[in-house]
Amino acid sequence: MTDTTIMMLIIAAYLVIVAVIGLAGTKLIKGSDDFMLAGRRLGPFMVIAGLTATHIGGGAVMGVSEDSYVHGVSGVAYSVGTALGLILLGVLSAERLRSLSLRTITDYLALRYDSKLVRGLAAGLSIVAVTGIVAAQVNAAGGALAILGIDPTIGAVVAVVLFIAYTVFAGMWGVALTDAVQVVIVVIGVPIAAIAGLRAAGGFDGLRAFAESNAEIAGADYFSPVGMGVMAMLGIITPVIMYDLIGQDFYQRLFSARSAAIARGSAIAAGLLLLVFAIFPVIGGMSSRALFGDLENTASALPALITEVLPIGLAAVIVAAILAAVMSTADSLLIAGSTHITNDFYRKIMGRDPHGDSRRTLVVARVWTLILGAGALVFALSVPGIITVLALAYTMYASGVFVPVIGGLLWPRATRAGALAAIIAGSAGGLAGVFGLVDYGGVPEVVVGGLASLVAFIVVSLLTKPDQTKVHDTVRQEPATES
Repeated sequence: MTDTTIMMLIIAAYLVIVAVIGLAGTKLIKGSDDFMLAGRRLGPFMVIAGLTATHIGGGAVMGVSEDSYVHGVSGVAYSVGTALGLILLGVLSAERLRSLSLRTITDYLALRYDSKLVRGLAAGLSIVAVTGIVAAQVNAAGGALAILGIDPTIGAVVAVVLFIAYTVFAGMWGVALTDAVQVVIVVIGVPIAAIAGLRAAGGFDGLRAFAESNAEIAGADYFSPVGMGVMAMLGIITPVIMYDLIGQDFYQRLFSARSAAIARGSAIAAGLLLLVFAIFPVIGGMSSRALFGDLENTASALPALITEVLPIGLAAVIVAAILAAVMSTADSLLIAGSTHITNDFYRKIMGRDPHGDSRRTLVVARVWTLILGAGALVFALSVPGIITVLALAYTMYASGVFVPVIGGLLWPRATRAGALAAIIAGSAGGLAGVFGLVDYGGVPEVVVGGLASLVAFIVVSLLTKPDQTKVHDTVRQEPATES
C-alpha cells in the first residue's frame, strides 16, 4: 500500500473511533438541558478541553499556520487574540454569569434589560456569527483532507456530514467527550511536528535564509512581529477578543460547568494554554513555506508539513486529530446556534415549552443543528480563507453585542433603550465597513462598530430612565416578562 492509502485508512479509523466516543454521549441525553449543557455536570478538565478545542481546530491550528505560511511571524495574531480573550473572559464574567444558571448569553441580556427585542436581535446576530465560524471550520477540514488528494470541496462535504451526524444525536455530551481526546493529541502532536519541520528547514537560521533569498515570495517583513501590518493584525485580534467575551459557544461551555468557580478557572487556564501553544502553528506554517514553496492550497500548510517530517503512522494520527478538533469546534458551534433558536426564539419569544424539558424541544434543537450545518457548508463554499471567514463572522456579532453585554455587567446605569441603540448602531457600523459601504481608512470595522455601539449605549442610557429590573450576582431567576 502507498503512504497515502495508509494515511487514509488510519484517519478513517481514527474518525470512526471519535464518532463512537461522541455517540456514547447519546446515552446521557435525557432532555434538552443534557443536549445543550451536558446537564451542567462538566468538571475542570472537560471545560478546559472544550474551551481550548473551540479555538484549537480551524482557527488556532489550521488558520494560524496558514496565516504564518503567508505572512510569517505575524500570523500569530489570531492565537494572541484567542488567549487574551479567554483570560479576560475568566477574569470579567465567567463566574458571574455561570452563577445565574443561564442557557444562553442572550438569557443574560434579556434578564439584564428585560426585553424580548434585545434578546431577539442579539440571538439573531449570534446565529449568523456562529454559522460563519462553522463555515471557517469547514474550510479548514477541506484543507486538512486535501493533502490526501481529496478535493477540498468534497473534503468539506465529508467533514460536515461527519460532525453533523454525531452532534445531532449526542449534543454537548458528545462534544465534551470528543474534545477531551482531540485536545490532548493536538497539543502534544502539533509541537512535535512543528519542531521536526523546523529542523528539516534548517532551524531559525534556515527560515531566515529562505526569507532573505525569496523576498519576492515571503516578503521583507516575514520575521517582523507586525509583518502583515498593525491594522490588519488589530482587525484579527480585536474581534476575536470581543467575541470571546460574548460568544455563545464559549458561554455554553461555561454554563455546562459544575460550578461558577470551575467556569472561571477553566477560562483562564484555557487562555494560558493557548498562549503557550501559539508559537507552534506559527513555526509549522513558516517551515512549510521554506520546505515546499508555494502550495496550491495554503490551508494545507501544516498537514503537508506533518506528513513530510513525521513517520506515516504518527503523521496520520496527528492529521486525524486536527481534523477531528476542527469538527469538535464546529459541533459546539452548531449546538450554540441551535440553542439560540430553541431557547431564545422557540421557548422565550414564541412561548413554547417554557420549562425547556419536553421531547419536542429536543427535536427542535436537533433539526436546527442539521439546518445550520447545511447553511455553514454553503457559506464555506462561497467565501474562501479560514481567518477571513472567522474575522467576518466575529465582526458581525461583536460590533453590536459586545457593549450591551460587558456594559451591562460593569455599568448599573445602563438601560434597555441604551442596549437596543448599542446593538443597532454597532452592528450597522460594523456591517457598513464589512460590505464596503463606508471606508474607515484601514481602521478595523469592529473597532468603528464597537465605538459607535459604545457612544449610543452611553448617550441613550443617560437620556432614558433607569430600568427597575437590576441584575445582581446572586440572582438565579429569569424575568417574569420581557417587553
